[in-house]
Amino acid sequence: MEKEQGSVHTLSLVGLPARSEVTVRLILVELLPSVDGRFRWHFPTTLAPRYTPGTPVGHSGFGVEPDTDLVPNASRLSPPIRLEGGTQLDLEIEIAGPLTVIESSLHAVKLSLDSGAVRVAPSARATLNKDFILEFSTADTAAPVTRAWTDGAHTLVLLEPPSGVVAQGLPRDAVFAVDISGSMQGEKLQAAKAAVLGALHGLRTGDRFKLIAFDDRVERFASDFSVYNDRNLTKADAWIEALESRGGTEMLEAIQESLAGTTPDGRLRTVLFITDGQSTDEARLLPAVANRKGNAVFFTLGIDTAVNSSLLKSLATAGGGVCELCTPYDDIDAIVARLETRFGTPLLSQLKVAGAARPDGQTVFAGRPASLLLDTAPTNVEVSGTSVAGAFVSIVTPVHISFPLGALWAMERVSWLEERLTLRPFEEEAIRPEILRIALQWHISSRFTSFVCVDHSSANAGDRRHVVQPAEMPESWEMQADAVSGGAMPRPAMMLFSPVARACPAPSLRMEIAESESDHGSPHFGGVEDNDMSTPPLFSNVLLSPSIHDRHAPGSYSGNGFSVREALSGLLSSKKIAESKTTGSHQVPVDKRAVQKHDAGSIARTQSADGSFGGDVGRTAAALLVLLLLGNTRTKGDRRRTVQKALDWLRAQPTDVRAAVAMEALEWVEQKGLDVSVNADWRLLTSDGPEGQMLHQLLDSRGV
Repeated sequence: MEKEQGSVHTLSLVGLPARSEVTVRLILVELLPSVDGRFRWHFPTTLAPRYTPGTPVGHSGFGVEPDTDLVPNASRLSPPIRLEGGTQLDLEIEIAGPLTVIESSLHAVKLSLDSGAVRVAPSARATLNKDFILEFSTADTAAPVTRAWTDGAHTLVLLEPPSGVVAQGLPRDAVFAVDISGSMQGEKLQAAKAAVLGALHGLRTGDRFKLIAFDDRVERFASDFSVYNDRNLTKADAWIEALESRGGTEMLEAIQESLAGTTPDGRLRTVLFITDGQSTDEARLLPAVANRKGNAVFFTLGIDTAVNSSLLKSLATAGGGVCELCTPYDDIDAIVARLETRFGTPLLSQLKVAGAARPDGQTVFAGRPASLLLDTAPTNVEVSGTSVAGAFVSIVTPVHISFPLGALWAMERVSWLEERLTLRPFEEEAIRPEILRIALQWHISSRFTSFVCVDHSSANAGDRRHVVQPAEMPESWEMQADAVSGGAMPRPAMMLFSPVARACPAPSLRMEIAESESDHGSPHFGGVEDNDMSTPPLFSNVLLSPSIHDRHAPGSYSGNGFSVREALSGLLSSKKIAESKTTGSHQVPVDKRAVQKHDAGSIARTQSADGSFGGDVGRTAAALLVLLLLGNTRTKGDRRRTVQKALDWLRAQPTDVRAAVAMEALEWVEQKGLDVSVNADWRLLTSDGPEGQMLHQLLDSRGV
């Protein structure tokens, strides 16, 4: 097994006798990211076609694309794509501990309880045509800011930002760059447009913005930054809505354009780079961000069912920002709203500790903790950095654990060294030996090390046949007619025009994902035969839909959202998981179907640049009450910035009773820590524009 690029590996089996079965067992150790209090596990299942720039120079691998002068291993990053058939996704996940939320954004899943743990599996007919994404929250919501664990040789330190705190940053020069290449067509481009619109409407008075659309050329909304006002906002909305997908994914010029020029003192430049990341041009893109970012902060938003997460995470790390990953079916408005809270000044920066795998310092944004892995096991760990208030120092005593951390540290260290080698290739003579030493010591794959397994138990003779295993076309991708024939296309071409292969015979391959028996005793779970389509006896007959309607998933379900709260009614936790708001004499339950029809994102997209809604007090007050009913204040919910902007505008209308009604309701919730209290005065606002109508319908849906 060889590492080709980022998270892409090739697995080769040689000398495989006919009609034989070989089991390949891989042990994966991974540190799950935490985003806004939720852990996210992303399991890739296919490799989407990627755009490859440069001039062909040969064909060293078995993929459909030739190697080029810019991507010398492109033929090993481009497996053929099959248009029919599919390999079953046979997967089982066990999560220990009580949970409050568990969601899968792309798959229908089955759930069961076993000895206090939750077990999850995709539906029996799922295939390898989209990544498996699982998000969950534990019942522990009062974790300290700094925690640490040690296995006696290595240490993991986690710094979590305080909940409900949003850094107040400088006035922004905001750059939004959106990918409109051929691979973004359809639902992905619509999701990308929604992301740009949501982020653009999240700006505030005093900010400026620049809009860029790119494929194999770059388009600009204006030649320079535009002042954030209603006139420019209306024009920008129309420009974004008119975007259409077309050529290849050339990111370099768009990155350079996003970071070009200087940022005036007293302002902060933020770049939101929206793409599926389907490019093999990593060697040129990373230096473009790392060497040109100046004081800019570079964020990436990946949208796809098989996103190139490795590239997008590396770009965000090099640019001092964070990476968000989603699918075209996720709640883009909510994701962008949460991302808005990270656009300001970081809560903590330049976090350093002796022995860290990444010595150049990390950053903590709102909702995004930082983890540091140490090659030591000190009695106490001192973490230093810079906070919004000045110097930051935290001392924590690590808790001893039985789970080994050495492989995690080694992967983090090698990852940092490989990124450094990409940025500074002239240092290979010094960096390569260090990568080899760590990778060989800890048995991990890297740019210079591979896993090799040799079976000496038998000798075989016969005619040799070479079989290349095709990948499945990612869901939501559409192949062009020319792709079926495999005709060559001139460069630059859309990556959709890659040759494809129909289902071809291949040796039976069974893979198991299991915990190390040497470290943990018996494995928690293992593989199931590829042709076993039955439901394991372990699972109950509970079929939960993904968070949006999945046209290809089996069964019939409404697509109104997969929620453990609704489906299991407290099965996963000792306390009942149900959301309700007690409001005086009224009981106001959270009606998720009503929320879908009247979501906070649609409210935010109609907000004027000055924070009002059409410059009307009644409409703005009604909008603020709708946001409150949907769980948003200045310190919680996805639309904190929208609430703050509306509140600032209403404060300038002190004599209007409608403004007072909305502001008093917000104060009741925030300062007194109470639930939303609905009173008769709210009905005075239900006739004020579309926001009043939305308020009227929400109150009716709650029986108020």
